Amino acid sequence: MFDQVAHCVSLRLIFDLDETLIDSVPSLAAAANVMLAELGRAPVTPQAYKAFVGHGMLQQIRRALLATGGIPDQGVEPYLARMMEIYGADPVSGTVIFPNVSDTLHQLSDVGHQMAVCTQKPEDQARTVLKSLNLMPPITGLTGGGTLDVLKPDPAMLHHAATQLSGDGQIVMVGDRDVDAQTAANAGAKFILFTPQGTQPDFYTDGLFSDWAHFPAVLATVTGLSA
Repeated sequence: MFDQVAHCVSLRLIFDLDETLIDSVPSLAAAANVMLAELGRAPVTPQAYKAFVGHGMLQQIRRALLATGGIPDQGVEPYLARMMEIYGADPVSGTVIFPNVSDTLHQLSDVGHQMAVCTQKPEDQARTVLKSLNLMPPITGLTGGGTLDVLKPDPAMLHHAATQLSGDGQIVMVGDRDVDAQTAANAGAKFILFTPQGTQPDFYTDGLFSDWAHFPAVLATVTGLSA
């Protein structure tokens, strides 16, 4: 299937990270539960914590606090700092790559496509994860939380990620939720949704897939590069 997107103008593929390339929810939930335990609060299950992810660490911790008893008088910031300390010490343990991601990205790189990550996760943590999981390379660019003074869906995030890749090939954003779709739309880029459960979204996508082994075929169709 990779020959469908081979021997063509290089594409610039921009991926979300958490819940797109990797399942980091168990790791994030474990770190948050340490912070919550220090507050005397009950833990949050990884399944529940998944709903908190996607809009940056500040909103993630705000949602965790609201779900477990409300925002303390001190506000969110002290607990955000504590979460960053706990999670930042080990952002890799408990994090796994989704099936077929590594093979697919390496084969797309082998036929000339360029790849970057655009994530709300703090840049240093994202870089640590990508390198530890042997995804950097083939991924060569990274824009994370704190790289700029904005987060997704601001199109500056996507543009910054794309400018780290050479050439002017077509930009395609790949993510797992509406904020990624909004980012692509705001930047005038195509958007492909990764939906591992096969759920139909209530927002616009140019294509979708539930198994990374099928991504090249969807990419070929969306970009008009089918054989």
